[in-house]
Amino acid sequence: MHIDLNSCFASVEQQANPLLRDKPVAVVHTNAPYGCILAPSVEAKLYGVKTGMTLAEGQLLCPYLIPREADPSKYRTVHRQIGELLNEYSDRVISKSIDEFCLPLRSLYGVGGPAPQQISQSIKSRIKSDIGDSLRVSIGVSTNQNLAKLASGLHKPNGFDIIDHGNFVDVYRKIKLQDFCGINVRNEIRLHRVGIFTPLQFYQASLPTLKLAFQSVLGRYWHTRLRGYEVDDVTFARRSFGQSYVLPRPMSYKE
Repeated sequence: MHIDLNSCFASVEQQANPLLRDKPVAVVHTNAPYGCILAPSVEAKLYGVKTGMTLAEGQLLCPYLIPREADPSKYRTVHRQIGELLNEYSDRVISKSIDEFCLPLRSLYGVGGPAPQQISQSIKSRIKSDIGDSLRVSIGVSTNQNLAKLASGLHKPNGFDIIDHGNFVDVYRKIKLQDFCGINVRNEIRLHRVGIFTPLQFYQASLPTLKLAFQSVLGRYWHTRLRGYEVDDVTFARRSFGQSYVLPRPMSYKE
């Protein structure tokens, strides 16, 4: 099960300040026209505001956009609270990022075990009641971490989807290659070179074709992932979360 806190930074700011709720909010590193938007709220996204835009670009799309400077301590607090809550549902909660968690659920489909929908509804309800009623999560369930993450992004915000043996082909028909976590522009170009342009072609490709595309063990990994098997269940000793930094003022190239 993959849990994704929707519009994490902006949602936490809306939770902390009721006056910001249901309004377009952009969390920025610096409250200046050149400041980079780190996270737009769900409402801001409806205007086309996206992560990576400058504040000036966002306000052109949405004149009512409300900027809020990032407050990392708030986001770490909510991250910790959600992690502690999820510990009640699984004995092994994996923090994938500041706003994403993954948990293997024993007996997920087993006899006597709760159904994924029930677990999802319980988690969503507990987050609202125990942590913040402005916080929404999208949840995906599948047989490996990569496909569970894909499922969590199919119907944001506040979505729930399962990808399994009965519907994975239909899902592959509806998405793009870059919807898979780990397929960026460079990897998509590699796939294009061997005649793969759609997720369904990606799935149907032979192992030798994928090895030729990636020129590494990634070919075997993707051949395995796309068929629902787990190859990413590894926890490394050293882990970190990335953090963006915006320069304090516009600078020349030499500076």
